Amino acid sequence: MRRIVESWPSNLKVAIIGTGHLSLELGGPRQFGPHGPDPEFDAKAVEWIATGDIEHCLDEVTLESLHLPGNATHGFMDFMLMMGVAGEHVPADYVDSLDLFHTMEAYFTWYPKAVAS
Repeated sequence: MRRIVESWPSNLKVAIIGTGHLSLELGGPRQFGPHGPDPEFDAKAVEWIATGDIEHCLDEVTLESLHLPGNATHGFMDFMLMMGVAGEHVPADYVDSLDLFHTMEAYFTWYPKAVAS
């Protein structure tokens, strides 16, 4: 996605906005627990995204493995896409996470960097 935007023959500014989630259980026994269904996965995921650690994320995450931390955790792939757009080892400029009742909320922002002409 990043290559498509960068190669577009235009001087337009483009914002790429994504939304995703961490461990999530919908309609299952862990849906209304005291926190998200897998706090350990959530903590690792926040660290991967915050630091741009695509390599470790890809080492541990598969479509099949995303079912373990909750039956709807595959929405985490949206965050993986945003990491790819930002670039490997590009840390997020803003990171916040909140452990709320039955879910972990996480927010990440990468601000545009100046591009050499």
